Amino acid sequence: MRQILHMLIGTIIIIGLLLVPRPLSIILLFIIFLVSVLFSILARKNKVSIVDFFIKNIERKNDEISFPGKGFIFFFAGCLLAVKLFPLDIALASIAILTFGDSIANMTRKVYPIKNNGIFKNFAGSFVGLVVSFFAALIFVSPIYAGIAAIIGMLAESVYIRLGQSNADDNIIVPLAAGTALYVLRFLIKV
Repeated sequence: MRQILHMLIGTIIIIGLLLVPRPLSIILLFIIFLVSVLFSILARKNKVSIVDFFIKNIERKNDEISFPGKGFIFFFAGCLLAVKLFPLDIALASIAILTFGDSIANMTRKVYPIKNNGIFKNFAGSFVGLVVSFFAALIFVSPIYAGIAAIIGMLAESVYIRLGQSNADDNIIVPLAAGTALYVLRFLIKV
């Protein structure tokens, strides 16, 4: 259910970025991010019915109490950073990789729950996510750009990156890695 919601919200953000002028879309994303943070704070102290429903049914169990709404917050933060830092086509490709590649990779890992060593998530999920990421990014950038962004984005998604006692959230890492790869690539080759 979480991954379906992930794809739905990402698709809405992508459509919004295509239809709403950029300055306004950045403001809207920022407001949604702030509202998500506010709901997270409220959910730690009080039960807000709709928020509580989503937290109980969608949130990862280890984040329910310590950081309710973490996935939403970091998803909006990752999208907001991509839109603010990169040209629109790169931002859209990066968000598409996050929206579809990350979601499909996680769904595939549930079907094929093969564990690798402590550094990488399983290969099946990463590979399927890579293929889906390529086609999602291809809507916004050329094939070579889509391929490289998909590889870098899904490589960032497939590695556990430790920050202190917990793993870095891939909802921020994936769009930043894919977007940075595209941004640098744009200076190296023109396709």
